[in-house]
Amino acid sequence: MVIFFLIISLVFIACEQTEDSEVSCNNSTVIVSLQDSDSVAVVSTSNLEVQGQVSIDLNNVDCSEFLNQMECEMAGCMWHIMDNGITHCMSMDMGGGNNAPHDIAVDNTNGYWFTTAMSGFKVGMYSTETNELIYSFDTNDMPALMSVDEVNKIIYVSGGMPMNGPTNIILELSYANNILELIEEWDVQFTYAHGIHFDEISGNVYAVSKTNDFVAKINPNEVQIPFVNPMIASMDSTINDNFNIEPRRLWPITISGKYPYMFITCSAGDWAAGSEYEEVPGQVQMWHMEDMSLLATYEFDTYSRPWHIEVSTIEDKFYVALAGGNGENGSSDAGVACIEYSVQDSQYSMTESWITTNSAYGTLHGITLHPDCDGNYHVYSTGRTDGSIYKFDAQTGQELGSTNLVSSGSVRTGGIDSFTPPCNADCCD
Repeated sequence: MVIFFLIISLVFIACEQTEDSEVSCNNSTVIVSLQDSDSVAVVSTSNLEVQGQVSIDLNNVDCSEFLNQMECEMAGCMWHIMDNGITHCMSMDMGGGNNAPHDIAVDNTNGYWFTTAMSGFKVGMYSTETNELIYSFDTNDMPALMSVDEVNKIIYVSGGMPMNGPTNIILELSYANNILELIEEWDVQFTYAHGIHFDEISGNVYAVSKTNDFVAKINPNEVQIPFVNPMIASMDSTINDNFNIEPRRLWPITISGKYPYMFITCSAGDWAAGSEYEEVPGQVQMWHMEDMSLLATYEFDTYSRPWHIEVSTIEDKFYVALAGGNGENGSSDAGVACIEYSVQDSQYSMTESWITTNSAYGTLHGITLHPDCDGNYHVYSTGRTDGSIYKFDAQTGQELGSTNLVSSGSVRTGGIDSFTPPCNADCCD
């Protein structure tokens, strides 16, 4: 929280200058992964113009060189048997890219941004000043999402699809020495630990399973003891309280929070178990970080499919990207929603502030918040299937503009995060 307000204060101070100086210091950006294109776009927050594009090339292995299955798989590649019986070694392609950058996390304090290369099985660390690769870390298995501890220079990384290695491990990596080094592998016991959030107040890390409907709490400063640290809890205890079972009912996606509360998106939708069928609304669950208790649930439409989420640091609100899509008995348009939460007499509630949907939005995925020099907050979200970035007014939900970043691929964009550069000489004199 302190770090965030320091950054915002710098922006305000920097912009109380002449008109020429204001132009030079209003150069904040959002960084967006272009997954199928093996690249990342750097986009101006003010006008959505693309400032640059960074090629993500973390995989130095040419999989086609390996002629037998053992050497192929040891190199982190995939041995493929074609319908006609012909075999060959190929990269773990997630839809077009050899690296498939997915998530983006920015350390505004120390000047780094990170991306997970899902097909490359690596985490890349880049300079926010030059956008040059500083270091890459081999995760051995597919990485997915990240959360950053800027004070201690630690990044936490969750796992990707179960078919591409163990997914019960959260990696704790240090970048204090300008390289990525493994500190600990945290075993949360359940599979497909996907969503992840580091809370700077408590110092804890939270992870959620995409298939088991379980959430875990990790204290990185205490010794690892199974079921104690990490501590785990069912998100759907009336249906399943066994972490070894995958009901695939809520389909939790990711976590955001502001102490002492965290918010978990669940894409949900159609659910069947034997002869039982249920339409489960897309939802956000509100949890207490300390005692790991479920406090309240906000429900969207059945096929709204809430995806990534960002909690405001200055208001009791959070913003959700709604992927939308079709289901067995209907459909929903993609969009963005703002939900307010409140606590009164130990009663917890969540209410809609605004929601903006449009059939033209292409499966909205990533989401981030960013203030301009006048203190106005804006919401930025990315379209997974249309390759566009959208900008919304955080108070009203009005769409303020969009820019297409990539026009090909099945997974065109992924994660997004914002970067506020430090004052330069022009705007701080």
